[in-house]
Amino acid sequence: MKKPQAKGRTAQPSGMLAKMLGQAVPQPVRAAPTVAQAQALYDAAVNFYHRAEWDQAEAQTDALLAMPGLHAVHEVAALNLKATLAARTHRLELAVSLYQAILKRQPAHVEALSNLGLALQKLNRHEQALGFLKQAVQHRPGHANSQLNLGLTYQSLGQLAEARAAYQRTLAIEPDNVQARFNIAKMLQDTFDFEAASQAYQAALDVDPRHADSLANLIFVQHYRYPPDEAAQQALIWRVGELNPARPAWPRRAADKKPLRVGLVSADLRKHPVGYFLRDVLLALASTAVASGELTLLAYANQALADELTQDIRPVFAAWHTVDLWNDARLDAQIRSDEIDILVDLSGRTAGNRLPVFAAKPAPVQVSWLGYFATTGLQQMDAILADPVCVPMGEESLYVEKVLRLPHTRLCMSPPVVTEPPEVPPVLQNGFITFGCFQTLPKINAGVLAAWAQILNACPQSRLRLQAPQLNDEGQRARFAGRLQAAGIDAGRVELLGSVSRELYFASYNTVDILLDTFPYPGGTTTAEALWMGVPTLTLALPGMLGRQGQAMLENVGLADWVTHSEADYVQQAVAWGQGGKDVCEKLQRLRGTLRSQAAQSPLFDSARFARDWWAALQGLWREKMTG
Repeated sequence: MKKPQAKGRTAQPSGMLAKMLGQAVPQPVRAAPTVAQAQALYDAAVNFYHRAEWDQAEAQTDALLAMPGLHAVHEVAALNLKATLAARTHRLELAVSLYQAILKRQPAHVEALSNLGLALQKLNRHEQALGFLKQAVQHRPGHANSQLNLGLTYQSLGQLAEARAAYQRTLAIEPDNVQARFNIAKMLQDTFDFEAASQAYQAALDVDPRHADSLANLIFVQHYRYPPDEAAQQALIWRVGELNPARPAWPRRAADKKPLRVGLVSADLRKHPVGYFLRDVLLALASTAVASGELTLLAYANQALADELTQDIRPVFAAWHTVDLWNDARLDAQIRSDEIDILVDLSGRTAGNRLPVFAAKPAPVQVSWLGYFATTGLQQMDAILADPVCVPMGEESLYVEKVLRLPHTRLCMSPPVVTEPPEVPPVLQNGFITFGCFQTLPKINAGVLAAWAQILNACPQSRLRLQAPQLNDEGQRARFAGRLQAAGIDAGRVELLGSVSRELYFASYNTVDILLDTFPYPGGTTTAEALWMGVPTLTLALPGMLGRQGQAMLENVGLADWVTHSEADYVQQAVAWGQGGKDVCEKLQRLRGTLRSQAAQSPLFDSARFARDWWAALQGLWREKMTG
């Protein structure tokens, strides 16, 4: 799942036009009408901007630009605001052209230079961005935004020393610049130094205890740390509760109300792990509970992008609100206006979440599900959907929410659109076992590498194939190769590959015999997709919803014997498979031929059964909350 990323900062529109002119604020009686009107429109636009009411802000800005005989300084201020609005509302090319128009009038306009650099960085035009940002810094070395945006651009280019130096200059100018502190922490996270990243996020929170991205990432990085620091995780969750005091309870509605109006809030209603686990469940609900009049679904899509998967699921919803540009107050008001009965969060503490809206309790019943694997920490979240394996009895204390267990699995994968059957396991041709792992590099910690080193040392003929998006970056690739060497793994036995098209990704499963899961952060989507391609995953089950994710998936498809419960057992079983032999080859060949059909008939892929279980759980929760 994705985490909040490092960010630059746009120079915010503020101040009075008269101040920009170097004049005193004009009194209404004495001011020339055009100046007073310009002042009023600009101030109104700025006020709307700071309230995140983008349409109103732009309407006022356009009105200002349309005034005849507008003073040049007024025009530049209005253009800067319009460009800033364009950047904020995903119209980056328009923003670039507007900032360039300002620079034609005023080549040394530092805010425009800085903002243009940030817009170009977001468009991945990094070298151009550097040019403008260096100009901004040259004109005004003490401009914190320019230093911050310069750091972000260096960071995007993988020039981490230069990025850190720019962030340190930002902090020298503004010691309380929380974004610079956050970006430093994100750099540490991206280099897998989770201990230092945790400390750096804490430093950002010391400056601003309510900085949402720092808190979200601080909580998230704990999932990568091994061994897990459960005490640290719990302390962070209690902090979430302290920052979001509980809201008054809703008045009861009819327990037998029909239809129940259920809203889904997500930034991932597209080709994304959440989308892949959601698509067929929604289609099954559409043909059952929705068709019978028991359920009405509404979507609150916190995303600008739409793709084929979005188009597949959109007809299921009675209303679809694209809310990524809405402020929290507007989204809260819309949910209340839609009279939602049950509001379902699909993001948890991943990027694009709208948990601050859930904290305001806009619906009488609120549920966390699917896109996250731990408690949200919000008392306003009534329940979290789990299953008997990932959250066994006795672990309820790890969750602020009521643990609501579905009977089989908390996840249901939509079968991948892959027409080709799995090929025979490559060991039959190679004569040796090829282990694989398709997880992102942050999941491959020192403990995982140590276990893999033991496995490869005990199986001298075996090979390891690793595929991760970070390996497209030469710097990341070189650093990871160094980590392999430090762990005692012969680089000549490891194939490192970057991301590929989805078609080639599925074909890649035909090149491995067995997947080695990561821990304590195991695979989810990759494990399910590997099963569809006939490839088993050897997983290590650890406490918690996340730690047992692999166990839950494998047990649901009848592969309980591929679940281990200690590092020693994990290594021992991998070695038993990795040494090959006739018996191993025959077992893998049988699995390759039958695993897809076995998975298709299991709860992990049976969307009709899962939809019934999911809907029954929500109905039961509703009745409990309305009658309890």
